[in-house]
Amino acid sequence: MKKLEQLLVRGRALARTARSGLPGAARDHRPVRLVLRLNDIGLAPGLIRATGEPLALGQWQDAIVRFEQWLGSIRVTIAGGEPANSEQLELLVRFANRLECPTHLVTAGPIEPAAAMALVDIGLGAVTVLVGGVDAATHEAAVGGSLEDATRTVEAFRVARASRSRQMDILVGVPLTETTVASVGAVAGWARQAGADGVLATVPLGLDAPAGAQAALESLGRDNLTPEHLATWLEGRRTRPHGGVRCEILSDGTVLVSSHVAPLGNVRDLGPKELWEAADEQIAAARAHPRPWDEVELVPERLASTR
Repeated sequence: MKKLEQLLVRGRALARTARSGLPGAARDHRPVRLVLRLNDIGLAPGLIRATGEPLALGQWQDAIVRFEQWLGSIRVTIAGGEPANSEQLELLVRFANRLECPTHLVTAGPIEPAAAMALVDIGLGAVTVLVGGVDAATHEAAVGGSLEDATRTVEAFRVARASRSRQMDILVGVPLTETTVASVGAVAGWARQAGADGVLATVPLGLDAPAGAQAALESLGRDNLTPEHLATWLEGRRTRPHGGVRCEILSDGTVLVSSHVAPLGNVRDLGPKELWEAADEQIAAARAHPRPWDEVELVPERLASTR
């Protein structure tokens, strides 16, 4: 029964993704994933940030429920959970999985071993740990946190997954910047030794592709999971963004389709369906943008609730 439910969820998501490539109004392009940004740690300058009072746990949960009521089970990516929001992170992953919404965490750490074990136990589907380099200075310049935190986070999830015999993807994301392109291949080798299942490149939103990005991408080797759209963009070619449109909620309840266009409103004021269907201009602008969101959200391609 569980597998049947997951197949139905995946089928609905694929249908929404297919519709996102067609012309039409906002109501014709429903989001295929929900992104919860619990704080602005690591967000590049110039992108839209939260400015109001942070949402309480119950308000985050209410937002997830309203999305599920509107769209059915939807993929949920959570960013910015560390370290101040670690307790909230665990509770939101648990809550989303109870609604059969598969969950994906994007983090630079630190996620302590006990927290990693709890997240594995409650059904986290995948974690992507951001690693900028194999030396502390390069990593910190690209990611903002310490290399030790990232290393301990990968190890904590590897141990937790093994001890619980759970199915969960452990990935390493490498931000491509001027300071990191020379060390991308070394990060890929480090990730393999650390027990990660794959490596993907990303370019922080708001930044141009650095010189040498294509060669850096090739240096990821056999474990390269970088989405096709980003690889195409790095080559200087433009295609419609892959992966379908998405919806993001900032820590103060601000609703975005992309950090490059104006907000849709706030979940404190209106439900997500009402906000979305009144946002023809923003959604059209996002669909026309060469990189409206970070492709790290798209990997792994398949994500299941495993509670």
